[in-house]
Amino acid sequence: MSETSPDPFARLRRAVRGLENPPRAAAWNAAELADLPIPPPVRAAAVLVPFVRRKEGLSLLFTRRTEHLRHHAGQISFPGGGVEAGDRDVVAAALRETEEETGIAPALVEPFGYLDLLATVSGYQVTPVAGFVDGDYSLRLDAQEVDEAFEVPLSHVLEPGRLRRESLLWNGRERDIFAIEWQGHRIWGATAAILKNLLDRLERVA
Repeated sequence: MSETSPDPFARLRRAVRGLENPPRAAAWNAAELADLPIPPPVRAAAVLVPFVRRKEGLSLLFTRRTEHLRHHAGQISFPGGGVEAGDRDVVAAALRETEEETGIAPALVEPFGYLDLLATVSGYQVTPVAGFVDGDYSLRLDAQEVDEAFEVPLSHVLEPGRLRRESLLWNGRERDIFAIEWQGHRIWGATAAILKNLLDRLERVA
């Protein structure tokens, strides 16, 4: 694409916070978790929301966590994890975790912004880092953490009604969650909440 060509992803870029303006307020969903017997968000974490460039349009890359992990075992997630002392910032943490979990090198990722902070039931405060991923990537999955990686067309996520609100019994109480299905995969919990935040932001810049 030449420098004078219109950016086909301009709406997506407008929908997120630019890299110069990382989110610093409390997690947008913290109030929903306030009555749960869980630790408060005491550890910073970062995930990459990977928008893979394909000829037919963008797709989102997800991973399925292994069944033996301490937190969110077997669930669908974006690549990511806790921010470590050696990480320069949350962007560096998201890129490091992505490479460790999937083998996708930072050179193949173009971070371009942030979605809103998210609190999780496991006590993390997660910064979702949005980034474009070169479609020529090759996977090298960390077998200790990731069982599978797969892509979902962004058009599927954006289709009205695909992301739906459901009820879940948690610690004896019924709670609302978001969920979306793709070819036998059920994406829910924190990952689906990040998708909900993305859809809300896209609606505001439509």
